[in-house]
Amino acid sequence: MRPFIYGALLLLFSGCSGGGIRLAETLSHAEKIVAEAPDSVLRLLRELPTDALRSRELRARYALLQAEAAERAGTPNNNDSILRIAWEYYRKHPHEIRGICKTLYYRGQSRLRQGDKPGALRLFLEVEEKLRPIDEPYYLGLLYLRIGGVYRAELNFVRAYRYYRDARDLFIRSDASRQTTEAQLGMTVSALRMRDLGRALRDCSMALERADELHDDTLVRRSLALFATIYTVAETERIPHDLLHRIEASIRSDTSAAECCTRAQTFLLHNRPDSARYYLQQAEALDPDDDMQSMIEYTAYRVESRAGRYREAARKIDRFIFLNDSLTRTALQTSAGMIERDYFRERAAFADFRMQNRRLGECLVAAVVLLVLLIAGLILRQRIRLHKERNERYLLLVREAEAEYRNLARSLQQRDRDEARMKGLIASRFDIVDRLGKTLYERENTVSGQAVMTREVKRIIEGFAENGDMLQELEHIVDMAHDGVMRKLRRNFPKMKESDVRLLCYIFGGFSPQVISLFMEENVANVYARKSRLKSRIKASEAPDRELFLTLLGTVSERC
Repeated sequence: MRPFIYGALLLLFSGCSGGGIRLAETLSHAEKIVAEAPDSVLRLLRELPTDALRSRELRARYALLQAEAAERAGTPNNNDSILRIAWEYYRKHPHEIRGICKTLYYRGQSRLRQGDKPGALRLFLEVEEKLRPIDEPYYLGLLYLRIGGVYRAELNFVRAYRYYRDARDLFIRSDASRQTTEAQLGMTVSALRMRDLGRALRDCSMALERADELHDDTLVRRSLALFATIYTVAETERIPHDLLHRIEASIRSDTSAAECCTRAQTFLLHNRPDSARYYLQQAEALDPDDDMQSMIEYTAYRVESRAGRYREAARKIDRFIFLNDSLTRTALQTSAGMIERDYFRERAAFADFRMQNRRLGECLVAAVVLLVLLIAGLILRQRIRLHKERNERYLLLVREAEAEYRNLARSLQQRDRDEARMKGLIASRFDIVDRLGKTLYERENTVSGQAVMTREVKRIIEGFAENGDMLQELEHIVDMAHDGVMRKLRRNFPKMKESDVRLLCYIFGGFSPQVISLFMEENVANVYARKSRLKSRIKASEAPDRELFLTLLGTVSERC
């Protein structure tokens, strides 16, 4: 799988060597797979031409990726100079949180390898401070694993247990089962060194269950080795047989000092002190570290006590106490400054917390006061605006009412003048014609007078019957008198004969059927018949102004 990944990265780089953008894409792909194939990423980075890294950002990413790949591959040789390149860029770009935290983390790992535990812890705590505001449970869990390891190395097992426990909770959140198991193993070691055997058994059981689920032989063997140590330290507890057989099966092919010590502990649990003494001697010959040497001495004390060699057991327990005292003195020399720094850090954090709360309270009160003032000002301004708009609306309504009143008064005056004029015209012109017509039709006179009157009446009547100007004036007068009835008649009945329109004009003008018969040169019976026909036609129609026409026809009929 890793050669395939390396080949894919080389193919990607060969197709992306045209510019800085493609090189950045190559680095992005390498960053995604560095956790799975750190060796392939290291080989790829070594083959990248350094002259292609033209920008400071690309050089910083390249340096940080190289340090990370070397750390994951287990070959972190002289990473300080590489990390210094990354730090020179990221410290000037505070928005690059991931780059800053990774750089500080791997610088802390480098300090830890050099034995500078306080310096490493200082960097780890700085990373923790930067990671807390963002939700990165996996990376924060990895950081807590390292911090827990530092505190465990300095024999501060209470604080180490707390960091391991926090790391376990964070790994559970990020669904990282292997790292969760490692955190639980750290909790087991810390609880064991605190002589809290019940908590150590519980944590180790959970770690073994997770390791079995992952089918990870390394984690299973570490868990089983811790079980052997726990039951060796616990004098009153008896180890289950199936667990003891699993421990024996897991260490058959191992030759390290830790595994030899574990094998000795299994023989001790089998009550075979001679075989246990043999493997302890092998473990001492493999040059173990101080922590492992301390456990070897304690196991040797238990072996000699079980064999009845109490003088030798006393010597072993004295040696164990001396080693523990040496480790404690060394830890105190390096951790006194940390204790003082933690104290001042907590005091500074508490002072910052109080100051932040005070500032937050003051800002909150000021914000509330400003908000209340703003709301009050907005409400007052809104009320003033509404009051002003209401007054303006009332004034506008008053002006509109005054204008409407003036228009109405002018309309009434104009209508009164039109009606007076119309009545005057009708009275001055048409009443004479009407009287002459009736006189000519009904009364008898002398022959000469009748002839003269007849000629005069015929001249006037012929003028109304034949003169277009007089007919137009008559229609105009009728329209003025009766709300534009002739215009409405022509609009409602566009196909009506002109003779019928003339007849209705005479009728609406108030002429009697006798006079109309003279105007139309027809007899009175025909006038009545045509009038009745037109009235029926109008009544049967769907004309919009039908009621106006029928009203005028009815009024004229009553008058006639």
